[in-house]
Amino acid sequence: MNLSHRAPRVFFRATFVISTLAFLAGAVPSAVADSSPLAPQTRIRLTIVQWIQSKGQFERWDGIGGDYTVSDAGTVSLPFLGSLSVGNLDNAGLTSEIAKRLQAKMGLAQAPAVTIDILDYPSIYVVGDVVAPGEYKFRSGLSVLQSLAMSGGPLRAAAQQQSQTIRLAGDLREIDHSLLRGSAKLARLQAEMAGKKEIAFDPPPAADRQYAESIYEEERVIFQARANALDKQSVALVELRNLLTAEIETMQEKLKGSDDNIQSVEEQLTSVKTLVQKGLTISSRQMDLERLLTTYRSDRLDLVTAIMRGRQATNETTRSLEGLSDTRRSEIASEVQAERANLDQLKLKRDTTQQLLLEDLANGANVNNRVDELPLTFVVNRRDNGQVTQFQALETTELAPGDVIRVTRSRSIADAPSEDAAALPAQTEAHISQVSR
Repeated sequence: MNLSHRAPRVFFRATFVISTLAFLAGAVPSAVADSSPLAPQTRIRLTIVQWIQSKGQFERWDGIGGDYTVSDAGTVSLPFLGSLSVGNLDNAGLTSEIAKRLQAKMGLAQAPAVTIDILDYPSIYVVGDVVAPGEYKFRSGLSVLQSLAMSGGPLRAAAQQQSQTIRLAGDLREIDHSLLRGSAKLARLQAEMAGKKEIAFDPPPAADRQYAESIYEEERVIFQARANALDKQSVALVELRNLLTAEIETMQEKLKGSDDNIQSVEEQLTSVKTLVQKGLTISSRQMDLERLLTTYRSDRLDLVTAIMRGRQATNETTRSLEGLSDTRRSEIASEVQAERANLDQLKLKRDTTQQLLLEDLANGANVNNRVDELPLTFVVNRRDNGQVTQFQALETTELAPGDVIRVTRSRSIADAPSEDAAALPAQTEAHISQVSR
């Protein structure tokens, strides 16, 4: 009775699971079910399921299933099966091969159900005359024209030349400002080293007069602030030395008083000792005077020690005051050396940037507009069976995972420079003259 009720339940459960697997298999996109071979660097997810008759249910083989990547050599390394060559196998062929090998390896009566989901295709690469060459994610049905759009579209030579000219001109302007700031700083350091009261700046360029005046004013503020700081340090050290000297003089006065007290107590002690010997006074009087004499002598030693420490501090303050100017001059000399090296580098960079700007204007006078009018050509490099093949493609050509698309502007032999080339030298000279101004 129990078996008769159990059999339908097992049958319905198996039917439900099989129907679910069939639905999932049908939900796989067309790209996953594609019959094309699996390219290297394709990431796949392997799922293995086996029907267990004794349990009446499906069981997953998680020990073998998981995420794998097809190597550059066209192999997939699987647990228990080892390295499996993909070769020209597509999705269906690879699943069938894995199922057969598992059945033979484990001696199964029926091959397990193997499914492969493609997680990620190898990227495509767009290079050449495009705005943003680089690596891009592949998707099924991707065409050459779509890859061109992904890379920002064709590169406009005129726009690129104009952008580069603007960038070089901006760099040159920034270098000129850095040179102006460095020259102003060097003038201020030299004035500090010479101990001058004012800074002698070089006459500023006419184009940067307002900017130069602001920089000069900042350097004057720094110059005055550093001079005030040096004066304050000198005044503080002088005041400290005077304070220490006054403190030493006070302790010396106290030392004289202590000597007088010691001498007085010693005289009293001599008299008391005589009276004690004659029996005219008690011995406790002598003991009190001896204790008082010991206290006075200890206080005197403390005063002597304090005077010695005060004299040591006074000497250190005097050395700091005398070395303050030398230390500042040494620091300024190091800053002057570093600033001169920086100015030399900036001058070299300015000359190089200016030369690049002039060459850029000379080479890009009228040629860029002609280049932008040239048609685009697409050449695709594709790996097939370990060999790289190259072919010319159209905008509608469908790409494969791992393709490298080179976009170039082709020029035919008939496109020879004519009237525009004759006007090139005159226009180039005009550009150079304008930049020089």
